[in-house]
Amino acid sequence: MHRRSFLTLTATAGSAALAGCTALFGASLPDELDGVDPDPDQLPTPTVGSGTVSIDVYEDLACPSCQEFQAAVFPELEARLLDDDAATYRHHDFPLPADEDRSIPMANAARAVQSATESGDDPGEFFEFKRFAMHAGTPSDEELVEIAAAETDVDPSVVEDALEEGAYYPTLAAEWEDADGRGVDRTPTVFVDDEEVEDPLDADEIIAMVEDAV
Repeated sequence: MHRRSFLTLTATAGSAALAGCTALFGASLPDELDGVDPDPDQLPTPTVGSGTVSIDVYEDLACPSCQEFQAAVFPELEARLLDDDAATYRHHDFPLPADEDRSIPMANAARAVQSATESGDDPGEFFEFKRFAMHAGTPSDEELVEIAAAETDVDPSVVEDALEEGAYYPTLAAEWEDADGRGVDRTPTVFVDDEEVEDPLDADEIIAMVEDAV
């Protein structure tokens, strides 16, 4: 039986060593995922680019530092690496949760959009929905449905149903176990190949590590 045994903190962006949302007393599986059978095959990992160097990013969509990463760092990586297929970017969910009420619903809704729009290795409108949801901060269930209606081609009832049913909890449980097994304890956490980035909010550091790994 997993129980929440920690407080989540948001460190100041000026402190690279503490940047991000952290599990103060050690991460535990969120209550919503307790008893859920992890299913790593329910959905593929959302991916951008096809380069030989991998960038693995572990995020809690409600984490303010992850939202800063999404707003400032991801566009730099996209423009300078991913558009030219100089790297492969992989999104991983790691709901600490940074917000007890919103971390899981936000991730679940984004995965519903992925499921409805994916094709093969193409994650569909996952990244677009994720961007708008994170820009909104910690949107309610109703707001997540509205974002899907306004910003994607997905029938909003798909997101509404997924939120009511916890449809992608098996994916989130599998993602959580994968991150925990890799030693992830804060978000965002970024690996270039298997090397952890010291300051995940420094796009130049990530890009330099990718270039060194080529």
